[in-house]
Amino acid sequence: MRNISERALAVVIPLLSNKMRDMEAELRMLDSAAVELSEEQLDERCDLQECLEQYSIILDSLRKEYEAGLSEGINLPPYEKLVKMPNAG
Repeated sequence: MRNISERALAVVIPLLSNKMRDMEAELRMLDSAAVELSEEQLDERCDLQECLEQYSIILDSLRKEYEAGLSEGINLPPYEKLVKMPNAG
């Protein structure tokens, strides 16, 4: 028995995926800084990396659960459509 429905997962997965994209953009911004990072910025970068790793594990487990529901014939969008980047424009 699942803890969360596939329909709920269809909402949660894109939200988590978008949050991860925002965090990755923040990491890229920190990494591209032309100046040396302060101790606080280094801590923030480390925290972001750790959080992204944890979110990635969570997203992978959500994907497995979601795709199991799809394989049972539940009519929902494919996983790839849930996590794709929104059109910019």
